[in-house]
Amino acid sequence: MEIDWLEDFLALSSAGIFAKAASARNISQSAFTRRIKNLEHWAGAVLFDRSVHPVVLTAAGEAFRPTAYETMNALRLARQDLKQLARREGDVISISALHTLAISFIPAWLKTISAAIGPINTKFAVENFSDCVETLMAGTTDFMLCYDHPSIATMSKDDRYPSIRIADDRLVAVSGADNSGKALYRFDQQGKLPFLAYSPESFLGRLSEICIMRAGLAEKLEIRSENSVAEAQKAACAEGLGVAWLPRMTILPMLDEGKLVRISDDASERRMSIKLYRSIERSRPSVERFWTLAESAASSAR
Repeated sequence: MEIDWLEDFLALSSAGIFAKAASARNISQSAFTRRIKNLEHWAGAVLFDRSVHPVVLTAAGEAFRPTAYETMNALRLARQDLKQLARREGDVISISALHTLAISFIPAWLKTISAAIGPINTKFAVENFSDCVETLMAGTTDFMLCYDHPSIATMSKDDRYPSIRIADDRLVAVSGADNSGKALYRFDQQGKLPFLAYSPESFLGRLSEICIMRAGLAEKLEIRSENSVAEAQKAACAEGLGVAWLPRMTILPMLDEGKLVRISDDASERRMSIKLYRSIERSRPSVERFWTLAESAASSAR
């Protein structure tokens, strides 16, 4: 059974004349008549009394009419709901982002963007670095917000995924503080230091490894725990469980409060960028507008 047959049935039950109903349905009378017969064959009953003019519904037709009407009405309502849902989803900006940025950077950044273009409906996928890249390449998100450093391979050289440098940060080594506000651990003290490491495959894990190797600190550190989330390492560090390399932007309040102490120098730190990536294959007005405003805000901040 085809949906068109139901619409044909309702048109003929209303018009009573095959020619008039066929015209209303914008098909030839012969094709219209054939479809009515197909519907009757499917129903297993004659639905119209053709012995009178205009034609009228048979008892079977009268019984079938409410079902046909309700079915078509339900389909129309479902279609309207789906269209509205599609429009709402089209207005939602989806962003995959690193855990650290989702907590420490994105709220204030979105506030700046919203001030220029009004309220923004967003949906975030908070992932590790490799999963963020995968979601963007798979086309499941509009944007990706991640750290970037020249020594770590990212998508910066792929023309299909343009990026905007929207801020800069620095990966610094810190220690918890004692009651006098001094660092619990220093690189010049005797013995190995407990090290709060990131998982090796994470972006911060790779960059902190670069910091450690170039500063010649590998033999000085002993891994005490491993975690891919910087916020977790920040809390552990503040509790005095070891030293950690953390994005400076995320720890500024704790540095000011004396809960963390910076123990690194330029040799053991690395500057990194925060970049917004997109795929050129995903484009709609709301995405283009967001991209333009993000680019403008980044230029103003520099």
